[in-house]
Parts: sequence; structure tokens; C-alpha cells
Amino acid sequence: MGSALLLLLFIIKSYGVARYSLTTTTALLVATPSQVALGTVTIYAYYVLPAVALGTAWFAVMFRDRIRPALWPLIVIVATLTALASPLTYLVRGFALLMVAIWVEMVIRRYRRVWADLAGEVGRRRRRILSGLQGLSIVYLGAGAMAGLFLFSLDVPWVSAQAFQVSDPVVVSTQNKQLRDNELTIDTAHRFVGYPIDENEEWVTVLHADTRYIMRIPQSKVEFRLTCHNEADQLHGDRPLFEALQGNPYNSHNIDCRKVVNDLEKRPLGRPFPVQ
Repeated sequence: MGSALLLLLFIIKSYGVARYSLTTTTALLVATPSQVALGTVTIYAYYVLPAVALGTAWFAVMFRDRIRPALWPLIVIVATLTALASPLTYLVRGFALLMVAIWVEMVIRRYRRVWADLAGEVGRRRRRILSGLQGLSIVYLGAGAMAGLFLFSLDVPWVSAQAFQVSDPVVVSTQNKQLRDNELTIDTAHRFVGYPIDENEEWVTVLHADTRYIMRIPQSKVEFRLTCHNEADQLHGDRPLFEALQGNPYNSHNIDCRKVVNDLEKRPLGRPFPVQ
């Protein structure tokens, strides 16, 4: 069931990245089936790391009576390392969710005491329900938060964005529904932001960031490929807790993709960047 659920999530992710086009979805899955799985997990690392850290600490405390002493060092190592590697902003958000879970647990315990005095089948049924929920509030709240994040970022590709400059114009769209529906409208560009989803020595397959059109470009025509951060799609970075404790600022190596394209448009085609 877990494998089937993951497969379903990866298909839904590809469907969202393709902007709900079955043709593009099929092309994405055929081109990079393994990247879909690894890349999807990677782009949510900002949330996965705090979830592992706080979830490990939560279950260690809630079920401490069932944990063997030999496992405590491993639990401490996992919780500490994932917490230190978690971006500070996302760790604070996870901690806020943890506070909500603690409040829910307090409410559950209160109503368990209230309903403990109820006699009959109704009282026993309510106590069984609350007993099953006790200790798992963080799971339900976390799953709901992750599901919301997944849907909110459904169209975010699983590979890094790049700013491309090609020697000859390439087709970036074959239909513009804002002008004419179901008619051929070819748009070309020398410079654009895209996501490389597959490549070899001769060709690179790119998903256009705006139109989600799949392009197959000869490697010989690619003049520049600069990795960048697509502010419209990708999560904003932040320094890990380990760096924050040392007082180090967050320095990203990747500039906004739109600024890269704007800078490329100021340069003549074929002119290389100056070497410092």
C-alpha cells in the first residue's frame, strides 16, 4: 500500500508539473522516471528535515516506556542532526505545529477524564476513540500540513531551474489560448528559463518554466546554461540551525532566474561571459 501511494503521489506530481496536460505528463514520466521520485523528495527537504527532527522527539517522549535503552543514543543522534540541518524558518514553523499538537493532546486528555464518568456504550465508545487518537495528533496535523504543501507546490518541478541562451531560436510554445484557442501559434526565444529533465551528449530535453512546453534542443546550440533560483516556483532558502547558532548569514549561490535572463538580453548573442 505504501508503494502504491508513493507511485500515485509521483504521478500526481508529474501531472501538476505538466500543468494538467496528459501529453506533457506522459512525456515527463517517460523521460525521467527515476528523477521524479528522488527529485520530489529533495525539493521538500526544507520541510522533511524539521518533520523528522520534531517527529522523532515527539514519539520518543510519548512512547518512552516502550523504547529500549539501547535505542536512545540513535534517537538523540537522529533528532539532533536533522534539527541542526533544518533551515531555521522552516524549523520554527514545525515547532509552531508542535505547539498546536501539544494543545490538542491536552484537550484529548481533558475530555478523556470527562467521559470517563459516562456510563454505558456511548461513554466506552468515546473513550476508545480518544485513546486511539492520543499521541498521534502530530501525525494527523503533520500529514495535513504536508498534504497542503504538496498541493500548494504541485506544479513545482523536481529539478533545478536554469537560464538558457541558445544560438538559434527554439520553439517555446505552439498554442496561445489567450489569443486563439486550438490554433497553431508558434512562439520562439533565444533566452528563457527552463528545467532540464533529460540529456545526453547530443540533446537536452527542457521543460519551459512558463509555458510548460517540452523542448528538445541540440547541445551544440546551447551557448549558456546558468543554474538559478526560480522565485515563482521554488521554495525560498534559509540558513540551517547550525549556521544560525554560529551567526553566519544565508548566502545563496543562485540568483533569481528572471534577473539572469534580463542580464543575458543585454548581451549580444554568441558573446561569452568575461572571465574574472
